[in-house]
Amino acid sequence: MNPVLLYLYPAGFRRAFGEEIAASYREAVEGAGRGARIRETADVVAHALRLRLGVGSAHPGGRLFAAAAPFALASAATYAAFNLSAGIADWYVMRAAGTAGGLGPLVTLTDACSLLTLIGAVVALAGSYRAGVLCTVAGALGSSAAFLIQIWPMPTGLPGNVVGFLLAPVVSAALPLACPPDLRPAPRVRGRAGLLAVVVWAVLLVVALAVIDPLGIGLHLPWRYGVPLAAALFLMGRRAFAQIRTTAQLACAAAPFVVTMHFSGWVQREELLAALGVLAVAAAALRLRSRGDSNTVNPA
Repeated sequence: MNPVLLYLYPAGFRRAFGEEIAASYREAVEGAGRGARIRETADVVAHALRLRLGVGSAHPGGRLFAAAAPFALASAATYAAFNLSAGIADWYVMRAAGTAGGLGPLVTLTDACSLLTLIGAVVALAGSYRAGVLCTVAGALGSSAAFLIQIWPMPTGLPGNVVGFLLAPVVSAALPLACPPDLRPAPRVRGRAGLLAVVVWAVLLVVALAVIDPLGIGLHLPWRYGVPLAAALFLMGRRAFAQIRTTAQLACAAAPFVVTMHFSGWVQREELLAALGVLAVAAAALRLRSRGDSNTVNPA
């Protein structure tokens, strides 16, 4: 094992478990191909960085990111479905008018990246976490990059709200990467056939939204965003909600939705303030429940 890999770990952890880590690494890569060696090295580096940053499964930060990860994936899936339904609706209307050829390659690329984000988030929530999260991040990066190319010639530069619009979906999609492997959400679907069925269901739902509302009435009414949101939360499952036990976890879980909705322009300032008010009430109720549970466990 390369000694540099061991020095990535904190000194105390390295002294206590360095030999065990080196032995496990040698056993894992013995006789393995190049791809397996790269994956094993990447796992060691990721584990060391999590310990350095205090986001391992034994740290409060790791448990915080683990609780927020399913909600970040649900937010990414909802936002991608919202954008993709708008893109499909535009194509549908232009095709009906005989002007579908006007869609440029960057618009097509943006829609393709939204589709990749949606599929990745659904796959991560349903069962294949690592592959799904990587697809989600790649799709979010691609969507923001395609949009940035379209607006780059702006003579006044990029205003702050546009920067937030570009970065918010990427940060939301990348948040699940910080979830420790042993705290990842349990698979909701077993088998490739089940996973494929969930992906097809998600795509068909988006197409249905676009065909039902081709003129964009849903841009002004909650259902065009709310239906994908409800579907994503259903796929996420009740267990994810049960893991929210502190106000910090509640804030971290809600942040991707609030930030994405704000920068997407789906909610106005008054609606955003109302949503924050609901979150404040939920945080207060969560704190009261936590106190009640602690009093029950430790009676006076």
